[in-house]
Amino acid sequence: MLVDEITAMLRAGKIANCRREAGWIVAECPDAASALDAARRRAAGEPLQYVLGTAPFRDLMLDVDSRVLIPRPETEGMVDWILPRVPSGGTVLDLGTGSGAIALAVAQERPDVRVTAVDRSREALDAARHNAAKCGLADRVEFLRSDLFSSLTNRRFDLIAANLPYVTEAEYLQLAPEVRDYEPRSALVAPDCGLALILRAVEGLSAHLGDSGAAIFELSPPQAPRAAAALTAAGFRAGIVRDLCGRDRFATGER
Repeated sequence: MLVDEITAMLRAGKIANCRREAGWIVAECPDAASALDAARRRAAGEPLQYVLGTAPFRDLMLDVDSRVLIPRPETEGMVDWILPRVPSGGTVLDLGTGSGAIALAVAQERPDVRVTAVDRSREALDAARHNAAKCGLADRVEFLRSDLFSSLTNRRFDLIAANLPYVTEAEYLQLAPEVRDYEPRSALVAPDCGLALILRAVEGLSAHLGDSGAAIFELSPPQAPRAAAALTAAGFRAGIVRDLCGRDRFATGER
């Protein structure tokens, strides 16, 4: 039986949930040859999401490959924080959009909101635009190539969400091989204890948030106090939001 054969391949590759993943591979692949090829890739350590080419995010199924990070469940918490805070007909900026996950989720769940998504990577923007078309949201999100706020002169938003690189160089070396060896390093690692891009973004918030605006940054729990202090120093009411596991996962700033 094909599932048994693939389970054995994944077990040999030390894949923890080998039986379950074998079932997913067989269900998603059109024939036995492609399923076996996918199993070989997975057994070699490639993330299952890249092998299958898709990753779920809230109610969306996004296409993903090595151009973009795989969307993580904890990032869905940013959308939970944003949705009730955006005024009717308001504006949201997704800073460092990657696959487009945050921007597209907001656009889908708040049809009244105007969403802009930026990334410095041309390849990531291509992936995000593809996902927007796949999800039927291409006319709901504006995509721009921008290094943080560089292409957004004189533009202000009600909410800004930023899932920027925040892994330190030392942490990067300790990441699981399926992350370190396959996901884009440029979307993971930042200097200054992982906070360089986040702190740069905080510096630009005042010029790009509306009078009642707010921002949320995903980060590593040990980084939360320093990020909150930077937001306070920039004149915002800072807060720290925990993820579903109780970790300090997001720093927020409100006017």
